[in-house]
Amino acid sequence: MNEFSINIKVEGLAELAAAINRLAGQGSAAAVQGAAPASRTPGMYAPPVAAGAGQPPAGIQQPPLQAPPQVPPAMPQGQVPPQAPPAMPQGQAPSPVPSAPPVQGYALEQLQVAAAGLMSSGRGQQVMGILQRFGIQAMTELPKERYGEFAMALREAGAQV
Repeated sequence: MNEFSINIKVEGLAELAAAINRLAGQGSAAAVQGAAPASRTPGMYAPPVAAGAGQPPAGIQQPPLQAPPQVPPAMPQGQVPPQAPPAMPQGQAPSPVPSAPPVQGYALEQLQVAAAGLMSSGRGQQVMGILQRFGIQAMTELPKERYGEFAMALREAGAQV
């Protein structure tokens, strides 16, 4: 059985290896010249280190090393991290937070269709409970100014209004 050995020399690898070692925190060419790392495969080519390999080649500036960004601790599963409210432009007062959705103009027919949808899905008792809460026997007795409230009650019961 014949054994062959092939050596390949690539110019510039010494500088690249030194730069990688500096980025990895080894800091000097002495680390490159030391023992081979444990992760290296036996027989793997190690580039020669030239004198002054700890310095970048002439004309190349290295950016300063920066600390890694701070990462907030992981939230337990199922929790949502708190978010800061959006910044208000200078000179603008925050608008009041509504306690209920804005009142939309509902038509009696829309409310009747939504209630009928609940009734057909087997939730007739819930519809009857909503009517009782509003103190009415039929939706035609509901005052127009309470249509928004009634629509919200139907939504809470699962209706599509």
